Amino acid sequence: MHNSRVRFHNIVLLSFALTLSVVGLTSCGGSSQPTAATTGTANVSMTDPATCTYAFSKVYVTVTKVTANINGNAGPNDSGWQTLVEPNSPMQVDLLSLANSNTICLLKSLGSSGPLPPGKYQQIRLYLLANSAPSNSSNRCGASGSNGWNCVVTGSGTAELQLPSEVQTGIKIPSTNIVSGGLTITAGQSVDLNIDFQSCASIVQEGNGMYRLKPVLFAGEVTQNMNSISGTVVVSGTSTPVANATVLFEQPTGGVEVVKDSTTTDSNGKFFVCPLPGEYYDIVVAAQTGTLGVTSTTYNPTVAFSVPLGTNLGPIPLVPESTSPNTTYGGAAGIEGQVDTDAAVPVTLTPTMSLTPAGGSATSVVIPVFGVSGQPPSVTTATNQSPACSNNGDCSNFNLLLPASNPNVGTFSNNAITYAQASPSVTSYSVTAASSDCTSGTAAGTASYTADTATTISPNPLTLSGCTAPAQ
Repeated sequence: MHNSRVRFHNIVLLSFALTLSVVGLTSCGGSSQPTAATTGTANVSMTDPATCTYAFSKVYVTVTKVTANINGNAGPNDSGWQTLVEPNSPMQVDLLSLANSNTICLLKSLGSSGPLPPGKYQQIRLYLLANSAPSNSSNRCGASGSNGWNCVVTGSGTAELQLPSEVQTGIKIPSTNIVSGGLTITAGQSVDLNIDFQSCASIVQEGNGMYRLKPVLFAGEVTQNMNSISGTVVVSGTSTPVANATVLFEQPTGGVEVVKDSTTTDSNGKFFVCPLPGEYYDIVVAAQTGTLGVTSTTYNPTVAFSVPLGTNLGPIPLVPESTSPNTTYGGAAGIEGQVDTDAAVPVTLTPTMSLTPAGGSATSVVIPVFGVSGQPPSVTTATNQSPACSNNGDCSNFNLLLPASNPNVGTFSNNAITYAQASPSVTSYSVTAASSDCTSGTAAGTASYTADTATTISPNPLTLSGCTAPAQ
């Protein structure tokens, strides 16, 4: 298991590779030419298992370079940086096109470089081309350059993806976001490194309608042909597939699950996610189908604990909520509330439910939220909200649409799993609000409800302080 405090992600994925061998030692201050016996290589892939295809048809980013450093505290201008990949020309990639064949992990090469001095690389940086760079006919955001080199495509057209100032020095992937705290390079050997660019969780739509990149990146060593988990989501008691179900891949950290990856099922109810770092995952599935308020059906969660990599879970049953579908939330329930901050910042809202795996201890499992782009979802606080901000500062009013009854739960053991409904019958959630731009840590509230009701989180509002607006 990992010490990472954040999360990993998917849409039925494909990866693209940053395959590495080397041209020569590129460390600052070094000029020697080490041999293959004294250096290692890394094959690097990038994935984006996106769940927000309903919101975006395309998400383009333009990669210029990826670097790594053994020193986890090294600044961008310090010595020791190794270039993992630097294409001859910037490479523009549609993150939502990284879909796989549901059979193997297919990787697209970004380039190669190396060799790498042995050691544990505790920091990785990903560089994107500035939106202000001169445009040309190859720019899929638009040859005129009016939408920059990084953009999103929605039903309304193409919009520039505003970049944070950190892209000038590389988007940092710290050791806390790298499996085992870093990538270990051994002399004479090659390792496979995967970078997970969670575009859905990284894109925030601001009050002015603009889209801003708030990068969420993870990395970890993988085995490309084996590090997969797959399954088929079906209606309980039948073989009827459930399309567009949300599947979360979670791992526990200190009694609280962290979402490491996510995807949605295809039209046949199937999902296939790879490569995944680590060894075991807890899988959480939920769905809402149809037209909300008219013919929608809410399916309560199913949780599979301790699923090892390389597993096909087979049929994963979802139990439909028993209330009438012709209601406000379609058999789901809403947690309403407000999150207050003392600056306009992105805030992640994480709903959890306390569940206990067989032979284990209680853990706070993250449950999918319906109708959002990222899992868990994010909001951006602002002034002039209705209802008004409780602290007369910045806030965001939210209504998290969630499954309304307790899930089926099973623990994978001896290559098999059996599901049974958890108790009690009334669902109880905790909601945590957190922002990396606030120093107060997190705020949390609780709510209990039955199906098809709206419950206000208590305490309300959730308040974060010490917040500094992110760099523009």
